[in-house]
Amino acid sequence: MYNELIQQISEYMGQGEEFAVAQVIWREAPSSGKPGDKAIILKDGTLIGWIGGGCVKGIAVKEAKEAIRENKSRLVRIDPNAENNQDGSHKTYRMTCHSGGIMELFIEPITPNPQLIIVGKSNIARALSKLAVASNFRVNVLSKDADKSMFPGVNNIHNRVDLTKVKIDRNTFIVVATQGEDDEESVKIALSSECNYVGFISSLRKSKKIKEYLNQTELSKDRIDLLKTPVGMDINAKLPEEIAISILAEIIQLFRDPNRSVEESKQDETVGNDTYINPVCNVPVSKKEAKHTVNYGDHTVYFCCDGCKVSFDADPDKYIGVLESR
Repeated sequence: MYNELIQQISEYMGQGEEFAVAQVIWREAPSSGKPGDKAIILKDGTLIGWIGGGCVKGIAVKEAKEAIRENKSRLVRIDPNAENNQDGSHKTYRMTCHSGGIMELFIEPITPNPQLIIVGKSNIARALSKLAVASNFRVNVLSKDADKSMFPGVNNIHNRVDLTKVKIDRNTFIVVATQGEDDEESVKIALSSECNYVGFISSLRKSKKIKEYLNQTELSKDRIDLLKTPVGMDINAKLPEEIAISILAEIIQLFRDPNRSVEESKQDETVGNDTYINPVCNVPVSKKEAKHTVNYGDHTVYFCCDGCKVSFDADPDKYIGVLESR
């Protein structure tokens, strides 16, 4: 199992997927997970591996999704004798499973290397690709007549500016380095994507002209305002390589900023179509994998373990009230 998980971790990183690794670091019997047990948890809540079932699985999925979104590791303690709380070192959940036991998990988000999409084949574009490859970026180049001799070491080269061929995630950065070759259309295509960083290499005069053009298109003001032009840190760069350094430095600074804002989906990522928040322990449970399902009035209630169902059966109106207050 360990070798399989290592292989899958490598595959997900190569695909640019964000995920978390959860590992049992301590337990008190009779919890089913044992120290060293580990699992991969994807952004959609899919769990691959084993760290325990029931409440443990639901709590791990919930915390893994938050760890991925915040890009912060965490220690999680699950204890039948404790109340839900958070301090400087732990998040603690009350174990409601009848099986009992205490467990501590370490959950670590895995962020893939940033992806740089370079539009154009100018000298600056080529210098930027070399630096990005050397910095372990995932690099895609979009430009007519571009080839491997111009851009050695990049992941992919596309012979047209078509972003539908490239998977864009929150760690993607686009730099338009066309420098006179279809500038307006290239910038428009880049801003029409879901990428939250679009830079355009240009002079101040050209920057003004490009924004005048964009204001006449169907693009929203928010998307137009997103455009960074001129792009890069001000280091008084002159040569293509120096300009490339200034751009990559700006991207790295943004990528490493723990407070950078990321445009989130309007739907809460902690809850998917198959995910239900158990009203007893407030932990997500998969509807397909629920240990118990109860129909009460107009509600279908899903439980992760025997303990939650017993608590619900003892005072159903209390927990229905929780559901109706959401």
